[in-house]
Amino acid sequence: MNRQFLVSIVALGVCLGGVNARSAPEIEVKRIARPPAIDGRLDDLCWQTVPQITEFRCVDRNGAFPSQRTEAWIACGEDALFVAVRCHDDHIEQVQAVETGLDGRVWRDDCIEVFLMPGMPYYYHFGANLLGTRYDARHDVTGKDKAPPESWHADWRAAAQRGKDQWTMEISIPFACLQLGAARLAAPFGFNLGREQRRLTEFSCWPASGFNKHEEFAVLKNLVLEEQRYGIVVEEAAWGNRVAGPNEFTATVVEEAASAQDITLRATVKPLPEGEGKVYGSRGLSAAKTRWSIVYQAPMTGGVVQVVVEALDERGRARFAACNAFRVPPPVEASLDLPLLFISDGKVRLTGRVAVPASVLRKAKLEVALLSGDKVLFQSPVPIGGDGRFRVELPIGNVQPGDYCVEARLTVAEMTAQPVVTRFPFRVLRGPMD
Repeated sequence: MNRQFLVSIVALGVCLGGVNARSAPEIEVKRIARPPAIDGRLDDLCWQTVPQITEFRCVDRNGAFPSQRTEAWIACGEDALFVAVRCHDDHIEQVQAVETGLDGRVWRDDCIEVFLMPGMPYYYHFGANLLGTRYDARHDVTGKDKAPPESWHADWRAAAQRGKDQWTMEISIPFACLQLGAARLAAPFGFNLGREQRRLTEFSCWPASGFNKHEEFAVLKNLVLEEQRYGIVVEEAAWGNRVAGPNEFTATVVEEAASAQDITLRATVKPLPEGEGKVYGSRGLSAAKTRWSIVYQAPMTGGVVQVVVEALDERGRARFAACNAFRVPPPVEASLDLPLLFISDGKVRLTGRVAVPASVLRKAKLEVALLSGDKVLFQSPVPIGGDGRFRVELPIGNVQPGDYCVEARLTVAEMTAQPVVTRFPFRVLRGPMD
């Protein structure tokens, strides 16, 4: 190939690349002094002073305007990005909102979806419906991260209100949950906003021609974030054994813009869906190759919990935030061999495990009792194996037909002052051999 021709092709490519880069739509993000109340009402003063987005287009109709108008606003504070949306609907009574639960499939309802891409390699997906059900995910555009996108979680907020001929939503997304780092802080901050209208199956967004088309995202203009605060990247995060009692969150700092800064680690543990959060803290140092550690307590009752770990600077501002939600097994996780027995069976058998940290398992004491109502018919201590497993048999040969239960009482002094009591009901019948 002629060298001059090759140079011309390269030059043309550079020019086209520059045109494509400049052709990305921009929207100015105004910094506001007072964050809005995330209640879905859109009555905060800030929404009257920031640019409005109205050019929503259908994603599956050659860019046509949707029949139901959408208006949106975007702003930022020192800690978070804020989005407000007004969704007009001439049949507001038919707006669908039924999905609930952690990472509910809000796209089955009328919903709003926000997409953020603060530099490579990830873009983030946040969706919410009118019930406040939230879904979040992190997508690796390089394909190197093999973790499922929905396995990523963040602690963010959304609230909505249903009006006469419209519904509105406000969303707050903390910058600390995005793990920005110096390279991502220097990159353009991508943004896309979508609305799903289920009654008419209209899917519209601005500015991209599709919800997940990250290469078409708009650029958030004048969004300047403090590198000394957000120039931090953490990897190898682990959440402990995820069992009742003490668990340890650990992580390694791999990038740090500040130099060896003292931090406070804070873990907030909240039972879902409506439990009260408990806060645990420790001190640490933020520097490259530093290992963080904080111990938090999962509830002795078991159940699904959300754990949010934050690294706070000397002013109490979050520099880093990680979130996880998982099921904590009950301390005594067991089952009866049979819930319906004949007297001639002679025994009722309980098999299970004590799900507590290994560090306290050797000090745990388990006792089981056979109960008829509140009357104790038989009780016995139970040996616990090194892996927490146990099996116990209680006699029923001399009982009368009726309802009974096996009560397990677990005592772990390091975890709770009172024994944890779990009951396993069963019924005894008179059989053909009795």
